[in-house]
Amino acid sequence: MNKSIIYLINFTLYSIILLFFGKGGFKRTKNTRDFFIAVNSLGLSASIFTFSATWFSAASMQGLTGSVYAYGYSIILYAVVPWFVGATFLVLLATRLKNYDIITVPQYFKIRYDSKWLQAMGGFVIVITYILYMIIQVRGFGIVISEFLDINYTFAIVLVYLFVIYTTFGGLFSVAKTDAFNFILIITGTILAAMLVLKGVNGLAFMHHEAIVVNTRPFPSFPHVTAKGALLDPFSKGALPPFFIFASFFGWGLGLATNPQYAIRITSAKDKGTAIKMICYSVLILAFLYLGLIIIGIGGRVLIPTIDSIYSVDEVFPYLINNVIYSPFSGIILISIMAAAISTANSQLLVAASGFSFDIYKNLINPNVEDDKLLTMNRIFIFVAGTISLVMSLNPPASLLIYGGYIWGVFSVTFLLPLYGGLFWEKATKEGAIWSFIGGLIILIVFMVRNHVFFSTSDTLIHPALPGVVGATAIFYTVSRYFYYTSKE
Repeated sequence: MNKSIIYLINFTLYSIILLFFGKGGFKRTKNTRDFFIAVNSLGLSASIFTFSATWFSAASMQGLTGSVYAYGYSIILYAVVPWFVGATFLVLLATRLKNYDIITVPQYFKIRYDSKWLQAMGGFVIVITYILYMIIQVRGFGIVISEFLDINYTFAIVLVYLFVIYTTFGGLFSVAKTDAFNFILIITGTILAAMLVLKGVNGLAFMHHEAIVVNTRPFPSFPHVTAKGALLDPFSKGALPPFFIFASFFGWGLGLATNPQYAIRITSAKDKGTAIKMICYSVLILAFLYLGLIIIGIGGRVLIPTIDSIYSVDEVFPYLINNVIYSPFSGIILISIMAAAISTANSQLLVAASGFSFDIYKNLINPNVEDDKLLTMNRIFIFVAGTISLVMSLNPPASLLIYGGYIWGVFSVTFLLPLYGGLFWEKATKEGAIWSFIGGLIILIVFMVRNHVFFSTSDTLIHPALPGVVGATAIFYTVSRYFYYTSKE
């Protein structure tokens, strides 16, 4: 049977099943608590599925795999290690945050610091950041579906837009159900792809033996030729210097630790024990999946040292599956990559909607708004925000992984101190939280401009989240101590 027909059958079946699972949430969603946090009712299995599926995005499946293909094992230090360290922070967060009856993270700011303006600021950052981060998922899906159905990228991204809007409209109940389905596909696709690559390279030992001698440019537009041994070197023979990798922790690691999409998964779990187990078990499953992606990246480079027909690391994985290790399972694997994008995008749109309707509109404009009106507003916002991300995806970033680290850095510099400081330091004050939020964001923006205007190579770049977090910490501590002791006088 023709490859395109097989792919079309796979895509059609996936679409039907996704639509079936997505419709369930519409019936169960009666109010905003149902819509945003599933009335704090998710058990362990549902929590693990939705937490893991939200985590494992296009940045992981395409960005990480393609970056490993280009840079080698150094990407583990750049992204995977910070992610897992960030997860340990989430365990600490779960021990305290679950004590608060909240629907959104900025709502905690209002409760802890008695500041509706800090809640609104948090909601604003959530709205902007998730609209920008959604571009990653839309682009990832667009690349895959273009390869999958041999259609134009612009038309392809409209399809993910429709999927995401539909699955998000039912709230967290719909998202949790579709996340379970999508994550099972992700696990299946990753295992199948890793097995096909291992078979193609004749095992791990031979893969490493060949990887150490690779000395080519991974694709024509890549900035440099890979030095011999770079794929197995922790710093890719200077391509990713130690300080550059260290600084990435402040974006990816602390960004994950403060990311509202994970904090809300803690809140939606039925109890504190479930929330903690959710994080621990999910990390174990994710570690197994990342091992598979690393094998695909390194093994793919051994199988084809240079791919002449692609333009970015994000295209590597789909190209390998469709052209280098094509098999009867290729359709399932490509569907699993799409599932990674959709399962993250719908969660992010849901949190973005809460930032607008609950943290800004209800908090500042209409505190007595009825739930029915708020639910309608959420769905309108989801449509608008999704449309904005769709339009911005027409001119996407060059690398999903690097772009994602910058976006997550926004949460590092704004949410880290007010959230963890408020939970674990009794002397934290409203003034310290507000000024650290503002100061950290200003510093981040300044260093973003510095990087893009004056510097361009990894040995001169400073991840903007590093100075942002340092500055925000100094402001938070100094201002909080001053106002805390002043209030005691």
